[in-house]
Amino acid sequence: RPELLTWEVITDGLQGLNLATRCNLVVFVAACIGFAGVKALRRGPRAPAIALVGPDATVKPTNLLWATKEFYRRWMDKSPKLQEIAESASREAGTVSVELEPFATLFYEAFVEELITSVRPSEHHRRTERLRQRTLATTALSASEIEDRLALSPPLPSWNALQSVWDKMFMIDLYPENQERFGLDVKTIVEAILQSRS
Repeated sequence: RPELLTWEVITDGLQGLNLATRCNLVVFVAACIGFAGVKALRRGPRAPAIALVGPDATVKPTNLLWATKEFYRRWMDKSPKLQEIAESASREAGTVSVELEPFATLFYEAFVEELITSVRPSEHHRRTERLRQRTLATTALSASEIEDRLALSPPLPSWNALQSVWDKMFMIDLYPENQERFGLDVKTIVEAILQSRS
């Protein structure tokens, strides 16, 4: 029976390595499931890599070897550029493309999608109901007191809290210089989402 190494299993280790490299880790992977399991990498609190690189389809071992060798050979260039390295590895692979997936793009898509989903009335109702049940079970507040508090609850967490999630993911909180590469103005995004719903 073949062993299966899942994204969930390796995420913590990758986060540790990326933290040690100050958010500079690139992961080259040829996986049978490919990027299909990549959602596991988005859980945080730290990014597991700055980019995932790998073939876009099943690849023969020999072609994978040629592509990998080219990738690492080009990585030693004086000023390596990931996209150019991936293209060069693709040419060596011959039968497949070596794709580059920047983690900031993957996380941005998931982050904004979650924000948009969370302001939908049905999702807001589900979240409010979960909060109502939890508050009933864990506090001595009356039903009317709980309803008063729920009425004041915002449709989204504060933009400061959301900004903190983003900054922590890309280690801007630890390494302010990462702002230049990964900075995102979450307040503007939240305001745009809320404006579109009004």
